[in-house]
Amino acid sequence: MNHSAVFLLCLVVSGLLISGCSSPAPMPEVEVEGAAVSSFSLAELTLDIFLSVDNPYPVSITLQSVSFDVYYLNGNEWKYLAHGEQTGIPVNPGKNPVSIPVTIQNVDLLGSLLSFAESREVTLEIRGVVVPDLPGGISPEIPFTKKVTLTP
Repeated sequence: MNHSAVFLLCLVVSGLLISGCSSPAPMPEVEVEGAAVSSFSLAELTLDIFLSVDNPYPVSITLQSVSFDVYYLNGNEWKYLAHGEQTGIPVNPGKNPVSIPVTIQNVDLLGSLLSFAESREVTLEIRGVVVPDLPGGISPEIPFTKKVTLTP
């Protein structure tokens, strides 16, 4: 074989190897599964927000942060209700349930929620971002949004 054929063969093999390595890293999938009232008093209301995190890696990863805002539907308008955040959540391979409590202490907001509770359900929208610590030092922001119905 002459030198130009060997060089061309090496170039083709290198190109195939490099192109196989350039596929994007798989991203965890996050879904809001629901919400429930976990405690209630005259001064505050605690909601548990239930997420499902699907880790596509064969090893555990850590969620650097999960941050979200909760809104309630007031007529045709979404009104801010509360903020939830948690850091350092370990996630095993496959689907993992994650529960994050959110405490609402503002009396005006509680009053608004209670007035909607008379209709026997409250529609909430949860909008947030998960930042996983992936292999290779990658930490993308993965957004999620979901509407859920809260029933007393």
